[in-house]
This record gives sequence, C-alpha cells and structure tokens, in this order.
Amino acid sequence: MPQSPGDVAMTAPIVATDFDSLRAALARSSISATTMNFIVWIDDVGFRDWVLERTAKILDKHPARAIVLDACADGKPGATLVRSEPDDADAAHITVQGERVEIGVAGMSTEQIRELTASLTMNELPTLLWWTGKGITGQPNFDALVHLADSLVVDSSGTRNDNATVVELVRFLDSRRSVGIRDLAWMRLRPWQDMIARFFDDPTLREELYSVRSLQIISGSDAEALYLGGWLASRLGWTASGHDEFSDQSGVRIPFRSERAGRIRRVRSVELTTTTTTYNATVSDDDETLVVVKASGKNAMNGRFVPLQAVDSPSLLERAILEGSTDEVFETALRMVGALTA
Repeated sequence: MPQSPGDVAMTAPIVATDFDSLRAALARSSISATTMNFIVWIDDVGFRDWVLERTAKILDKHPARAIVLDACADGKPGATLVRSEPDDADAAHITVQGERVEIGVAGMSTEQIRELTASLTMNELPTLLWWTGKGITGQPNFDALVHLADSLVVDSSGTRNDNATVVELVRFLDSRRSVGIRDLAWMRLRPWQDMIARFFDDPTLREELYSVRSLQIISGSDAEALYLGGWLASRLGWTASGHDEFSDQSGVRIPFRSERAGRIRRVRSVELTTTTTTYNATVSDDDETLVVVKASGKNAMNGRFVPLQAVDSPSLLERAILEGSTDEVFETALRMVGALTA
C-alpha cells in the first residue's frame, strides 16, 4: 500500500511459521481506522496475482483486517502479516490502520481453515467474504467461511464462462437470506443497461419496449447474458415461461437466445426485435470502447457509434464492498435467471 500523507507506512512483513505467533502479533495491535474483516479465498494459481492486486487496491482506500487464504497447490505454508501503522509506533502497543494476513492453507482441513479464520477476525467489525473459487455448491470451505460472513462477493464469470456459478447463486440466495450478495458479473452490466435504454430514448418509441418479440445476447460468458436478459425481463414484467423463453404480460412468448463468443466477462452484442423493428448494439470490431447502435425496419436508424463505459474491476469490487445488502433489482434478475435455467 502507498504511504498515507504524513504519518502512515507499511511495516516489513512478519513471517509466522506457527499461528500462535501470528495471533500474538495481531493481539498487540490497536485498530484505529479499520472498517471491516475482509476474507479473500484463492484456489486458482492463474487467478492469484489478479486477486491479490485488486485486494491491495481495496486496502489502499478502505483499511481492513484482510485475511487472504491461499489454497493454490503451490502456496507456501505459514502466514505473512503486513500492516500500516504510524511511523512512531510504540513497540509494545501498535496503532494499526490496516492489516493483511496471507496464509497458505493448501493441505489444511476445512475445520482448521474455519477455526483459524474465525480466530483472526475482529468481532466488532462486519465481515465480507470475497470468494474467487470455482463454484460454490459442494465446496466445504465455502460453506465454512460464509458462515463467518455478513456479506458475500463472487464473480460468476471470474474464471469460467458457463452458467454454473450463477445458477448455484440462485440456490444460495434461498438458503442464506441473512447474507448480502453481490456478483461482479451483474455489476459489469450497467453500461449495457444504459445502452438498451438508448434504443428507446425517443419518447415516441417507448411503447416499442412492450412489443418485443425476441431477444438475443452474445457474450464471452453465460452469466452476463443471463443477467442482462433477466434484468430486461423483470423491468418489462415478463416471466420465464420455459428454458430460454419468456412470456410478456399478455402471454405472448418471447424467445431468448444467448450465444457465447468474444472475451470472457464481456457482452458482445444485444439485439431486440419488436413487431416492427430490429434494434442492435454491437461492440465495434476496430475499437472495443465503442458500440455500433442501429435499427432496421419501421424505425430504421443508420449505425452510430456510442462510447462504452469502461469496466474497472477494482471500482466494481469497491462498489460491491460499500453496498450493504443485496440489491433488489439484482435479486429479481437473479431469480429470473433461476427460473429461466430451471
């Protein structure tokens, strides 16, 4: 972490070969600005650096007691403690503004991981679990850690492009109502939600929204397509009437087609067909920061370029942390996804 203006610096890492010494080091701390316990789970070597980088950026802005559990096969046993503290810290009693504990947990049992993590969290602070593992169903370590958490952050398309994790999240929503849920795959969609609204900016076209007869979304991973389809359906009062099909309020069936293509975690195109017009928004082949928006049919519109708002993962993660509970619009869209994929 960078040094804060005037009075805070990072200590040299403390390497603990046994966890009693780690607990003793933490017990010497007096927390002055820490806002939460931040548990981070990593079990994918190829994803580890990405997660650690974003964890560090979060801690730069939001001092926390971060407990990073590294379950990767090449993870080193033991723990490393790094903390931010005043330059004039008293050796006997340290005032800390943030702490990061990195623990190699490969080979540890689920019960050992749970007990160790519980012993390192601060009881008076809210606890957030950022789970970056592949899936959540049938994962004993997930089940053990989420019981310690008030909030859960996942990314349904973080390391995989199928719909498995988002479908599992539907079941988790029903089983753990007390845990606030945020999915980065959902949070990436705000620019595309705005893009769909652009189709109907003209007040004379607003009624077109209620005559949609088909929906097609192309994306690099399934979660984004499902969430975007579920969001639009929920906003227009549709119901999921079958696998890959909606029904509007008049009972008219609306086929939903999703295709996997392009970069993972990114929407490639959205196409809505109404009774009169086909509306299409597609990322430019030449510039991924631009979307070509056009329409054919009665309300034909020549293609025009529209900027696509950049998706910044650290900012998304920060938003996820700051949101205190499950967003109602997200929950409605997630339930729609569950009905759509049942």
